[in-house]
Amino acid sequence: MPVAVVHADTPEGHAALATAAREAAHGDGTTLVLVAVDDDGPSGQRELESVRTDVTAALGADGWELRTAVHDGDPVGALVDLVGRSGAERLVVGSRDRNALGKFLLERRLQRLLLEVPVPVLVVKGTGADAE
Repeated sequence: MPVAVVHADTPEGHAALATAAREAAHGDGTTLVLVAVDDDGPSGQRELESVRTDVTAALGADGWELRTAVHDGDPVGALVDLVGRSGAERLVVGSRDRNALGKFLLERRLQRLLLEVPVPVLVVKGTGADAE
């Protein structure tokens, strides 16, 4: 079954991608599924092309797929739906190393993913992320 990873062009996102790629490589016939949501419009399309370029540079052209959705104000809800439809057996996400207040204020999206995604979630700390 696939391993899904939330893509973000951040140190945390890169750490999650590397971890998810390792997880997928250990599975027999397991594929890596990148999930990304964006606003509709030209900037969203440019960002998705950037995702493809970045991931191809990091992992090569084979062994992964990109699944996308356009959100209408609820990117976390769109991600939850996308992960559910991907058939993934687990989801890998990146998180910054933050102090307690930073976690409370800035990790609400992560908390929603942990609660709403229908598969186990592996949270990876980014390398080089600054604590706030």
